[in-house]
Amino acid sequence: MRRLNCLEVLIRSFAVVGILGLSAGLSFVANAKDLKKLTFVQGADIDTLDPAISRSVPSYNVINHLFNRLVAWDGHGHNTFVADLAQSWSRSEDGRQWIFILKPGITFHDGTAFDAAAVKFNLDRIMNPKLGSPHRSYYADIASVDALAPNELRITTKNPSPTMLELLAKESSSISSPAAVVKYGRAYGHHPVGTGPYVFDSWIPNDQAVIHKNNAFYGTTAKPETIVFRPVREDSSRVIELRTNNADIAANLSPEAAIELKELNKSTLLRVPSTFQVFFEMNLTKPPFDDPRIRRAVSMAIDRQALVDKVLLGYGKVPTGPFPEGTQARREFPPVKYDPDAARKIINEVYPGGYPGTVVIWTPAGRYTKDRQVSEVVQGYLNAVGLKTEFKVWEWATYQKNLYRPEPGKGTGKGSNDANMWLLGTGISDADIRLRRKLSSGDPQNLTGYSNPQVDKLLQLASRELDEKTRMSYYGQIQQILWEQDPDNLPLFDQEQIIGVRKALNGLDVDYEGTIDLTNVELIER
Repeated sequence: MRRLNCLEVLIRSFAVVGILGLSAGLSFVANAKDLKKLTFVQGADIDTLDPAISRSVPSYNVINHLFNRLVAWDGHGHNTFVADLAQSWSRSEDGRQWIFILKPGITFHDGTAFDAAAVKFNLDRIMNPKLGSPHRSYYADIASVDALAPNELRITTKNPSPTMLELLAKESSSISSPAAVVKYGRAYGHHPVGTGPYVFDSWIPNDQAVIHKNNAFYGTTAKPETIVFRPVREDSSRVIELRTNNADIAANLSPEAAIELKELNKSTLLRVPSTFQVFFEMNLTKPPFDDPRIRRAVSMAIDRQALVDKVLLGYGKVPTGPFPEGTQARREFPPVKYDPDAARKIINEVYPGGYPGTVVIWTPAGRYTKDRQVSEVVQGYLNAVGLKTEFKVWEWATYQKNLYRPEPGKGTGKGSNDANMWLLGTGISDADIRLRRKLSSGDPQNLTGYSNPQVDKLLQLASRELDEKTRMSYYGQIQQILWEQDPDNLPLFDQEQIIGVRKALNGLDVDYEGTIDLTNVELIER
């Protein structure tokens, strides 16, 4: 993951957009002190705190403080790994076997020992179909996991595995206490136990989650004593929380909130680049989006520059490909041209007299920048080219359950829910996982029903190619297919992260993928 610390964000942002608030409150000032309590508000609630099950950034913001993984990105670019729970590793010449030597003397928060058997337990668990992990397909190439000694682990794969370290650095590869998983069973997501710098206290859904400092942490001790995570759905309410000192940091702010914070000059505004792209996925198993001509037509019906300029007020970018800046193997293409006349013509050619059905649009509220408002504008664009629409707004946790999890008579959402298109976004910066989860035929997270034999073949070739340059070229070919021939979604904008921070705070780390690290946040006394 590419992380920027708070000062780096401020310097870059000031140079680019002239942010207000570059003051002593976030500069190098003496008399820093640890916080007793830090409150972080975000636009959506946690779905679960079981890393093997969760799939959302609001949950990862908590999970990353509770857990560790075998390896981690170095924090200064998406190309180097550093040791986390593992102290060293090696790969066989044929790329099918990995040996990890684990750090000694580490314990889980419940006092049980971290060792190779614990890692094996976690990897076996996520690969077990009975768990129902949405990430299971990422681990499908693992043939076996063996604890050779308390501090030595062997992972054997069915094919050469060029992406093993990327996989083991994912949140889903966080190592849970086997004893806690067994103790709590299906309720483990409400009782997480890891090895991280913070220990879980409590989680009341739609209210707050509380964690406290792990003074026995094997790494650098965290600074805030207690961190409270609260979901505050309405953007204006998150600003009020900052203004009234009920929150120290507020994420997922809207452009209007950014302007208000600038004018008040009581908080520091961070504008952080991200690998997040927001898009509408489409149900490709039924009309009208089962026809790629309609998908391309609807894409031409959307004025993305107007979305960025008028709805996002410049806090975002028009997409120039399936991958935003900072994503591995990114290729850049000309933006989709706004041409409603051409869109209307194509729709009428495919459906003489117009499409007879209704396009059902779903959106969350509070998860992405101006998500509801953006969706309403897109609805207007579809109406303008002759498509009748219906519109439904969801709370984030319920939205995910309706998209991903079985409903009576509705399947799992894979082409079988009531929507024709639904708003989502992703900030995953690894090309393999970003593409495979949404495009591979039969993947649990492929909700659209997308199936393209050429794309499947390229994904398979890339997943086994040890030569980095060749592997990146396969990902580039897939992007070209999506952009020019057979789209699986409607890209809307590349999202910029807007975060408000109390002026007296320093040390916030922000990830390009959308997660935050609060372990080094401290109070500056002037």
